[in-house]
Amino acid sequence: MKREKSRTAVFCTKQDHALKLYPSGTSTDDHPRVGTKFSRVILAFSMVWFAVSMTACSESQFRVRQAVELYYAGEYHQAASVMAPLITKPNSDFALNNCRYGSCALADGNLKHAEQAFLTAYRIMNSVNTNTGSRVLGAVVFYDGLKVWKGQPFERAMAFYYLGLIFLIKGEYENARASFQNSLFRLRKYSRPNSSLPPAERFARADSNFTLGYFCLGLCNLKLGHPNLARASFQRAKSLNPSLASVITRMYQPQTNGIIFVDYGRGPIRRPAGMYGQQTVFTPTPWQAGPPPPLIMWDNNRQIRGVSQGAMVNTLALAQEKRWLTIDTIRQAKAIVGTGLMAGGLAASTYGAYHHDETLALAGLGASLLGATIAASSQADARYWQMLPRTVYAAPIHLTRGQNVIRVQAGGQVSAPISINYSPSSSYRIFYVRLP
Repeated sequence: MKREKSRTAVFCTKQDHALKLYPSGTSTDDHPRVGTKFSRVILAFSMVWFAVSMTACSESQFRVRQAVELYYAGEYHQAASVMAPLITKPNSDFALNNCRYGSCALADGNLKHAEQAFLTAYRIMNSVNTNTGSRVLGAVVFYDGLKVWKGQPFERAMAFYYLGLIFLIKGEYENARASFQNSLFRLRKYSRPNSSLPPAERFARADSNFTLGYFCLGLCNLKLGHPNLARASFQRAKSLNPSLASVITRMYQPQTNGIIFVDYGRGPIRRPAGMYGQQTVFTPTPWQAGPPPPLIMWDNNRQIRGVSQGAMVNTLALAQEKRWLTIDTIRQAKAIVGTGLMAGGLAASTYGAYHHDETLALAGLGASLLGATIAASSQADARYWQMLPRTVYAAPIHLTRGQNVIRVQAGGQVSAPISINYSPSSSYRIFYVRLP
């Protein structure tokens, strides 16, 4: 891909610095006031730091909630303005906030800012040096959310798709093809579900079933003059979703001179589950929400026939597939160990108290407290990309000479009119629409 200027993140890792309070060979008992003052300073600093951190966290969460509400109300420009202060903060939500902002900017028609945001997220998601060292240790010992957010595999695939879509709209087909190719990374596929092996060893590697990525890759190869590669990509998309056959046929028709990509609905919502919140689930499921509605399109108030089709991608379905989920057994193990320690410690403490064995009683109490701490630290990371659509449609269109006024509809939601002045010398036109 071409080199693009964009914001970059610098992830700072806090390091402990040894403070030498006394000369060598001097006992701390000789300076009790100094030690006491230093302890008070550390305690005060810790309390202030905790208060500031909680305030900053609350402010960020408030901004995200506000931006999500504005986004689904169709106020994309305001949603982007609310998210803007968060995309420059190099914290563990840096990539996630850039994805959120990118969705708002793209729906608002601000391709430049959307490209910068998704390119920033793309680089972090593809990096291998973000979640290492102290971040991984902190995530294992304390809380999974301390890791830099890279998203579930289907969230990463959608981020790469949006970056490719922006390049498509700009006519940069080589860059778009690279982005769509990255959205088709290999996935985990469970091959031995009844095996006694640990969960992490029960899967094999499988090709992606990201239909949208294959379709867009076919479009890029078609526009770049690689018909054999285009045919292979389209064939793969059609094998995954046979309802796309009519759409792919229209891609090859001479009169097709444009295509509209449409986002519709709200994607999966991530919620904690389990006794300690050590698991997460995505809701609603596809069967709870029902099938996605067909897409309908008008040109100059005339309904265009042959455009209605099934969804190009259904994020609700992707969120339920094991191959599209990151599998982490550490949290589950911590929950089991913590529960066991609490139960065993309580039994030992009760036994010691009954037999007047103070040592055993205290040891049991300590084990129970340790178990509670471990169980509490098993809480899963429930961060997710709230602006993902439920469904993406791709509708090839035939623009006639002169003025074209296009509108699209799905499930009762109708877009604002898109005015296009087309001439035979115009290039292939690609549009994006977000249905509120």
